[in-house]
Amino acid sequence: MKNELGLIHCYTGDGKGKTTAALGLVLRALGHHFKVGVVQFLKGVSYYGELFFLEKLYPDVKFFHFGVDCPKSSAIRQGYDKCDLCGICFVDFKNPDEIHLKYVRDAWEKAKELSKEVDILILDEINLVLRHNMLPMEEFMEFIKNKPEHLELILTGRDAPEEVIKVSDYVTEMKEIKHPYEKGIIARRGIEY
Repeated sequence: MKNELGLIHCYTGDGKGKTTAALGLVLRALGHHFKVGVVQFLKGVSYYGELFFLEKLYPDVKFFHFGVDCPKSSAIRQGYDKCDLCGICFVDFKNPDEIHLKYVRDAWEKAKELSKEVDILILDEINLVLRHNMLPMEEFMEFIKNKPEHLELILTGRDAPEEVIKVSDYVTEMKEIKHPYEKGIIARRGIEY
């Protein structure tokens, strides 16, 4: 029942799978006819296969992406090119560009708006945004305090601040033990994106 919702999940850690776990929850929720919203902080539309799949198959899911897009995303998505780690779509957390800060504000406004429309809301990469003070923690905590009672909230991203961990009902840490990039294997289409 929808009135059983209202808890907060946090997927954090240095390992792979935080966004993937959150999107798995989206699939489960859709199977039970919940309204779902996804706001991605620090990510452009780019070439994430799971998002293209969900957007095409489930147009009722409200997806919003706020970040600098990869200039090669179309070619990468089609398998004609690979990420060369140029860094154009990356955020320098020590000195974020004005455009990244604007996208964070826009994403935050969209998240607050969506929180009144959906049963389950994913704030992808919010942990990094908060950790690097791109959004004031006080403002985020005020949102948590006043969120709709039955809104299930999923927070993702590495380095979850202690405040986020404290207010969360579920906290899962993805821990990297071994990863192919240690052997020089870069992110692969259909696996990492």
